[in-house]
Amino acid sequence: MGARLLHRHARGVELTHEGEIVAGYAKRVLALLHELMEVADQELVTGTVRFGLTEEFTVGRLPHLLREFAEMQRSVEIEVVVAESTVLDGLLREGRIDLALGTTQYMSRQPHVRWLTPLLWVGNRHFEVDSSKPLPLVLIAEGDLRWGRHVLQILDEKKISWKKVYSTTTFSSVFAAVEAGLGVTYMIRECLRPTLRVLGESEGLPQLPSLEFGLFSADLTPTRSVSALLKLLGTAIHSPVALIE
Repeated sequence: MGARLLHRHARGVELTHEGEIVAGYAKRVLALLHELMEVADQELVTGTVRFGLTEEFTVGRLPHLLREFAEMQRSVEIEVVVAESTVLDGLLREGRIDLALGTTQYMSRQPHVRWLTPLLWVGNRHFEVDSSKPLPLVLIAEGDLRWGRHVLQILDEKKISWKKVYSTTTFSSVFAAVEAGLGVTYMIRECLRPTLRVLGESEGLPQLPSLEFGLFSADLTPTRSVSALLKLLGTAIHSPVALIE
């Protein structure tokens, strides 16, 4: 690698800064290989899977994973519906979708898989927070009970002044504004892109809560095609980097 990765001392061995970076990439490579093995090991099945997911997962690794699944399982057709968790729950109950990825708080059934993911402050890689000025916020549906109101409440409780510099209803617009350096926003770990960096206490920003998501099926005993996708997504989600682009 052309750099020192390990530091040996009397107490043992630890990674250098460069070693930490290489180890991070190694974990991502292993996670992707694990995904590939899961896809390759899938028994060939047929049928249609109607899959619902919330919009935040459409901008990360998940669409690529769905494409890989479709390429390996060419006899399975995937229909994707993007909606809020409450809508997805209704579609499941009505039998209009087979599988859903949503926030457990707004789903009326028990998930096959559940996991916590942190809500993070993010900004352009070169963005610097100026503590002498109100925090410039790029907001998506700030009135939404899921995230926005809670985030603004935390800022108010910490007496951190803020101002809305950009408001939109789509995640693609949020990314465009933040990548352009207009301000900072909040998003789950699975949405991170190489053009963004995580901000935190060193920039004077408060810690945000974690959100719980889950995979839900319409039937207690899913069909083989639904079970195949459920198994793959469950495995990928359990990897801490599998859904990060």
